[in-house]
Amino acid sequence: MTPDYLFEVSWEVCNKVGGIHTVIASKAPTVKRMMDDSYITVGPDFSFDAASPEFMEDNTLMAAWREELYSKGVRVRIGRWNIDSNPIAILIDFKSFIREKDNILKQLWESYNVDSLSGQWDYVEP
Repeated sequence: MTPDYLFEVSWEVCNKVGGIHTVIASKAPTVKRMMDDSYITVGPDFSFDAASPEFMEDNTLMAAWREELYSKGVRVRIGRWNIDSNPIAILIDFKSFIREKDNILKQLWESYNVDSLSGQWDYVEP
């Protein structure tokens, strides 16, 4: 059974920090071959108003979905991760959510029992 979509969410999508970037980038060609554009990578957007060498923005991809997110106050850029397989990449401008972190963590606890009390800052911003 193949899922309709596969979302790969990581701090290192279009953001090389350490080895996870290499792991995801090296498996992306295989996953992209299997899933085509149903394989979607999601990562942080550190340069919302600037160019990133690892990201090629494409305003034609998921345009209606992006506009829906914008209407809810979620700023994203959608395009391609500039690696060999060029999977779709969604970069989220997370900075506006930092001030909402307590409410978000509360909702995660109440809805899914995700415990954040013992987590430190890397629980909020990996």
